[in-house]
Amino acid sequence: YSTAFMLDENHHLIQCIMDYQSKGKTAECTQYQQILHRNLVYLATIADSNQNMQSLLPAVSICM
Repeated sequence: YSTAFMLDENHHLIQCIMDYQSKGKTAECTQYQQILHRNLVYLATIADSNQNMQSLLPAVSICM
């Protein structure tokens, strides 16, 4: 999955969750909430690893 695809999927999941909740069908939300949670954890892991990689790189100075 690309990050953009996952963000689009998360948007769709949130819309489904909100739709079910507005209809009082909270039990149906569970599977969508689990997928959304998995996606958010994955995205957070990627963000953390990217941040850790940035901290390993030397500082770049720009001379003008």
